[in-house]
Amino acid sequence: MLQPESVRSVAERLDNYFEWYLRTDPDASSAVVALVARFTALAGGEVNPAEAKRLLDDTRGFSLGSPWEEMRMTLMTLTRA
Repeated sequence: MLQPESVRSVAERLDNYFEWYLRTDPDASSAVVALVARFTALAGGEVNPAEAKRLLDDTRGFSLGSPWEEMRMTLMTLTRA
């Protein structure tokens, strides 16, 4: 099982990546921004497998590089917590 520090680390990297992404592409989907915010909130709290599953389902259909896939892998792990 992932340690909370590992989950927060993934969330921090994803936040930093999308902060840069939004500066370079200000027309980025607000849905993507909302998903990253939900992941960051999830990472900052207690492990919530049900919310991780909902968020994992909601991230389907987006392909935004390796940071995004790292988030999805983390969410998959959290659904089994």
